[in-house]
Amino acid sequence: MPVTELALSDAVLLAHTLVARAGEESDVRLLFIKGPAAVQQGLRKPRSSVDVDALVDPARRHLLMARLAELGWVDEHPYTSPTILPMHSLACRNDAWPCELDIHDRFPGLFAEHQVVFERLWSRRVSIRLAAQEVPVADPAAHLLVLALNCLKEIHLSSRASELGQLEEWAREHLDEAELRDLSELAGDLRATETCEDFLRAIGAPESGRGSLTAKERRDWLLLVRPSDTTAVSWVEELRRLPPSAWPRYLWYAAWLSEVELRLAEPSLPPGRRALVGARMRRLRRGLRALPAALRNVRGVSREMRDSDVRPG
Repeated sequence: MPVTELALSDAVLLAHTLVARAGEESDVRLLFIKGPAAVQQGLRKPRSSVDVDALVDPARRHLLMARLAELGWVDEHPYTSPTILPMHSLACRNDAWPCELDIHDRFPGLFAEHQVVFERLWSRRVSIRLAAQEVPVADPAAHLLVLALNCLKEIHLSSRASELGQLEEWAREHLDEAELRDLSELAGDLRATETCEDFLRAIGAPESGRGSLTAKERRDWLLLVRPSDTTAVSWVEELRRLPPSAWPRYLWYAAWLSEVELRLAEPSLPPGRRALVGARMRRLRRGLRALPAALRNVRGVSREMRDSDVRPG
């Protein structure tokens, strides 16, 4: 059967084995996270996935990307716009497949050095069977932290709040005192104690007293998790970091973007200058609508950071 006739659910499972094989061929270690791996471990209720998430050895991700490119999987995103945290994954697409590949070299909320994070999780890896093949995945405790962070960074969404509640229920049902202590220690090792604080408290995990964030890391995390237009917040925060002399050029770029970036953002955009002008006007209107909330968000986090600095004790 041609790959183009694959159902999305079948494609996602087969793409896991494709990425695993590509990792073996390029001598790149990787762990599958989220999606079918989480379902099979009982950490997530069965649901449709549209992509494959893999956490890859950061030092060798470029080798895996090269092998995937040989197989027709291309990352077309220019990644030129500012982000609150550095880009954590590359999205690969193949016209013959209905799913995407998200190739991570880090995960938001795990603030230990990226290679340290990967080595720590790799040392705890387990295997599961997907599409009749054994593939490496994060062990349940590590996977639990990753999934909790995935919810916490968008906790203002009802779907994420519901999923976090399910993870808390799973942890209370399946983890004993020793396993909760292990989970807390792992969070400390990965410098996720603060980012996972609410989750760890909810499931009764003991405090580890390790993994504290720097002021910048704490600010970045607060900006990421506050409900707002993340893209607009990223632009405002980047502007705050730049010297005033750089503002005019930066603001022009933010409003205009290049033709390549616009067409990647809107693949269905018709050819011609008129279509580009229309896309830029739509972008400008969206930006202006999002700007007040983004400014409030950035100011609110700045105020919270100042208050925490002067708080006694």
